[in-house]
Amino acid sequence: MCPGCPHCLAKFLNLDVMVSEGGHTSNHENPPPLKEGAEEGTGLGSSRVPISLAGEHPTVIARREPLAPVDVTVPLLPRLPLIGEVVGHFRIDEFIGGGGMGRVFRAWDLRLERPVALKILPPEQASDSETRARFLNEARSAAKLVHAGFALVYEAGEDNGLLYIAFEFIEGINLRTLVEKQGPFGVQDALRIVLQVADALAHAAKWGVVHRDIKPSNILLTSEGSIKLIDLGLARLQFRSEDRAELTASGVTLGTFDYISPEQARDPRSADERSDIYSLGCTLFFLLTGQPPYPGGNVLQKLLQHQGEPPPDVRRLRPEIPSEVARLLVRMMAKRPEDRFQTAQELAAEVRRLLAQLSSAASLGPTRPASRQRHVFGSWAVHLPWLVPLGGLILIAWLLSLWWGGSSSEELAPAEPVPQLMSPDN
Repeated sequence: MCPGCPHCLAKFLNLDVMVSEGGHTSNHENPPPLKEGAEEGTGLGSSRVPISLAGEHPTVIARREPLAPVDVTVPLLPRLPLIGEVVGHFRIDEFIGGGGMGRVFRAWDLRLERPVALKILPPEQASDSETRARFLNEARSAAKLVHAGFALVYEAGEDNGLLYIAFEFIEGINLRTLVEKQGPFGVQDALRIVLQVADALAHAAKWGVVHRDIKPSNILLTSEGSIKLIDLGLARLQFRSEDRAELTASGVTLGTFDYISPEQARDPRSADERSDIYSLGCTLFFLLTGQPPYPGGNVLQKLLQHQGEPPPDVRRLRPEIPSEVARLLVRMMAKRPEDRFQTAQELAAEVRRLLAQLSSAASLGPTRPASRQRHVFGSWAVHLPWLVPLGGLILIAWLLSLWWGGSSSEELAPAEPVPQLMSPDN
């Protein structure tokens, strides 16, 4: 290789070299003839390209002709909005939370002057076509469900590269946070929540929507005592149009492992209304005990437990729970979909029957029949003549003991209250 020779350097780097010579190009394979007085040798002065030529016309090492310089402005990548900024016609007021399918902000609708829950897909996820499709699918699924058990969808759009969905803003708290703060629910309150969720799922089934992510953190309890199902990011439309393909690929597991049904863990595309019923059964177990049915182990162990282990008996953690409620849980969490309630409407009917039964039992209380009460009172009346004087003597003896021993006795410190679960009647 010629020292300092750009042609040899380019050949060493496996590049094509073109040297400008008065508007023409010449390759090293066909070098120009030596000028008079120039000799081959080593050093810059002996190069086939004269020093003056190399200085006046710089050598370009490239695989193609040099391009004219272009002024390129690098666009700024989209980012999540800051408080006070506007996305679409929604002013961002506060960050609420988020998960794998977006960030949720409390925002103000500048056109209609009302609060909204604005869900935004992060820019780093928006670049993935499947994630964008899921986000749009959530908007379409939620828009179909005009029901008291679902948050309404106001609008979906894109602004400066940010995809967003504007939902009805709901003042409430999710059930997971509520149980963590206040402890497990009473039986009847937990059943009332399950009844409202079942009614919402029955409505969703009419429109061919399977939620596929029923869990305590996706159920909001409002101050009025009603529930709202949120986060349809994993929802599946059973009645798809021909031009809309299935979003879930084979071999992909979707759902939350503490509440996922066995068939959904195997293939999310097979999940139907009965899969949501299984997840709702796991949610009821959490509401009554403060923990999911299979709380221990890693992800794989949880999946195996959902697949093969029988549903745990809730009465091991709360013995006072009625056997009818325990049987309801076992049926909701049956391993085979055929052994569960086949529709959310059927489940709702059973929960209504249970609530009526429990309310009737609570109203009766532990009272005895009137005839039995009269009989007991009559038997005690025979002994009243000698019981009254005896009671008086006992009372006098107790007062005297207080008088004599009160000064030397020490007061006992009150016992600390033992934490108790919330009463099932509350």
